[in-house]
Amino acid sequence: MILEKEYKEFDELMVKNGDEDRINELFGEILEKSIEVLNEKSQNKEFLEYPEHQYVIRALFEYMLELWSEGEFDEAKALGYDLAYMVNDENLKEAFSMFILGLLEKLPIEKFLDIYVNPETENEEYDMFFMDFNDEIDELVIKHRDTFKREFSE
Repeated sequence: MILEKEYKEFDELMVKNGDEDRINELFGEILEKSIEVLNEKSQNKEFLEYPEHQYVIRALFEYMLELWSEGEFDEAKALGYDLAYMVNDENLKEAFSMFILGLLEKLPIEKFLDIYVNPETENEEYDMFFMDFNDEIDELVIKHRDTFKREFSE
């Protein structure tokens, strides 16, 4: 799998509270490769396949969350739409769509996670992603449905 070795090192460094400079350097390399893969797939009119590209998808998702946490709503939302469109897995598409709704609401990421995500629910198949949302997410679905449909199709 693409980037599996790099993410293994990254995860080990994170668990061990490793050198912050190396962690940032490694994530930068992972992200750069992930964007290359995303662009290549887009140019070839192909999709990111799960689980084959799970580490690419993970890097892009983590970057979306990082952008969001820095208040870069439009950039995070654009990446979220890319993920929702380019990932060839219906469960992940749905989860990424829920995150886009939080971005449309311009909620701080911590508030979105606290209100709408059930982090304690584990899903072994998708253990790298938040996949379980509580019923309160329906409010955002109703509120932003038309905007989501319009922006997703652009």
